[in-house]
Amino acid sequence: MTDLMIFLLFGVGFLYWISAIRCKDVAIWAARRECRLNDVQLLDHTVYQVWLSLKRDSNDDWRVWRRYKFDYSIDGQDRYSGELVLLGRQVVRVRMESFSPPIH
Repeated sequence: MTDLMIFLLFGVGFLYWISAIRCKDVAIWAARRECRLNDVQLLDHTVYQVWLSLKRDSNDDWRVWRRYKFDYSIDGQDRYSGELVLLGRQVVRVRMESFSPPIH
């Protein structure tokens, strides 16, 4: 019985890890797209997760709510911060520091 619980725990952990990698790939893609659309440079070519929680989506289903940050530069001399919010694997908001209103 204990072996079964350990196996299930590792299985759930592995599935979460795979899901987290896929969500980070979506966040990187979205950050690159927004930087390209706004003619700025994505610094470090990556995003980093700063928040994780559960929230209901529009269908009233529970989804993982992830918030990522990324850095970008307008002219190569400065450094600004951007933020992405994913609900499940769907990008629900992108905000870039140098642009006042949210882009999405």
